[in-house]
Amino acid sequence: MKRGWICLVLVVIFGMSVSVQAHPAWMSVAVKEGAMRLAPMPFGKIIAHLHYGARVDILGEQGGWFKVRSGEQGSDGWMHGASLIAKKIKLLPGEQLEAGVAEDELALGGKGFNAQVEAEYRSEQQDVDYSWVDRMERIAPAAEALQQFMAQGGLVSNQGGGGHAE
Repeated sequence: MKRGWICLVLVVIFGMSVSVQAHPAWMSVAVKEGAMRLAPMPFGKIIAHLHYGARVDILGEQGGWFKVRSGEQGSDGWMHGASLIAKKIKLLPGEQLEAGVAEDELALGGKGFNAQVEAEYRSEQQDVDYSWVDRMERIAPAAEALQQFMAQGGLVSNQGGGGHAE
C-alpha cells in the first residue's frame, strides 16, 4: 500500500514537471527588431526593443504571447511568438543581417499579404494610383505618439495596451 502511494506521488510530481516545461526555457529573437511589451497584446506599451538573435528566457505563455526576461535589457515583458524562434541564432563575422524580417512584415505575411501579393494587385489594377499607399507606408509614428493617440481615444486598457478602456 505504501509503495502504491509513493508511485502515485511520483507520477503526479512528474506530470506537474512536464506541464511546467511545456514551453522552451529560452528562445531567440527572430526579427530585425522585436518589441518587448508591458502586456500580451499588439498595442501594449513597448518597454524595450530587442535585436535579431538576442536570447530571452521564457517565463510563461499566454495565447500566442511569451512572458520573457531579457538579459540584454535586464527586464521582463511580453513578446509575440511570431517574433521568437526556439534555436540559437549566431551571426558570423561580416555576415549581413538581411535574413531577419521586421515585426510588421511578419504580421502582414501571417495575414497573407506580402510583396508578391502586392505586385499582383499592382499588375491587375494598373489604373489604381498606389502613391498614397506608398506614402502611408513610410509614415512611422513614434511609439509615444501612438500611446498618446490611443489614450486620447480611450483605447488604453488598465494593462497599458490597446483595446477599449476597462
